[in-house]
Amino acid sequence: MTRRPRGFTLVELLVGMVLLSIVGAGLVRLIMSQGRFMEQQEAWRSARAVSRSSLNRMLSDLRMVEASNGLEAAAAGGKDFTVRVPYAFGVICSASGTAATASLLPVDSAMFATPGFSGFAWRNSAGSYTYVTAGATLNTAGTVANCTSASIATLAAFGGSPAGRVVNLGGTMGTVPPAGSIVFLFRRVRYEFKTSAALPGRTGLWRTLVSTGGTEELVAPFDTTARVRFFVLASSTAQDAVPSPLGNVRGLEFRLDGMSENTARGNLSPKVSQITTSVFFENRPD
Repeated sequence: MTRRPRGFTLVELLVGMVLLSIVGAGLVRLIMSQGRFMEQQEAWRSARAVSRSSLNRMLSDLRMVEASNGLEAAAAGGKDFTVRVPYAFGVICSASGTAATASLLPVDSAMFATPGFSGFAWRNSAGSYTYVTAGATLNTAGTVANCTSASIATLAAFGGSPAGRVVNLGGTMGTVPPAGSIVFLFRRVRYEFKTSAALPGRTGLWRTLVSTGGTEELVAPFDTTARVRFFVLASSTAQDAVPSPLGNVRGLEFRLDGMSENTARGNLSPKVSQITTSVFFENRPD
């Protein structure tokens, strides 16, 4: 009997190698394509995270800004603005031209203890606020007797919540606020889109407590188009130009164009996530 040889012929090996190379090339292309897709998606997520992180921090400051004088300063181009951020509210118990005692509503102790007190503002019977910044001082050991004599109570702790407190305020007030006037304490906070320290050559969002000089870079990087625009009086359209006077501003529109930190393969530049949102100030008169 003829013995059949074992193994593969040269032709069979060549055909197998060709087929294997075709399948292998397809798999390599598929893997590379999936890798590029994942890099693109990660770049988009990174860019969106920059926009959302900055939005959360700014809105926490800006939700309670008062309309008439809450915006203190703004630079052309919308890259730099300063607001007066309320952090504690209460009622005036007594006042003179340079001193006042106030009974404050309960407030988070950590928020209250954060440095940066810049002044206070009180509301008259017409609904307008007078801001006191010249020589403004805060003494947390307030004169309780001034509130007691005016029949203004201080709220006690309830159900684990913090209690109210009495504080003494100082400053040049001009017009003396009557007892019972609404008052709030505020901090001056400056926001800037400027060169990042974490990512040199890129743009970051900076937050500064003006009275203490404490500066922190909140998040980076942003595209150079990131900026703030202004809603004026009853207009429903934000404008680029800084209004004059700033008391006409009723809200801010934020263009938070976040960027990915790295450039995905197949792209010439980082991804940009364009997020536009708005916040309107409290107690708008229009």
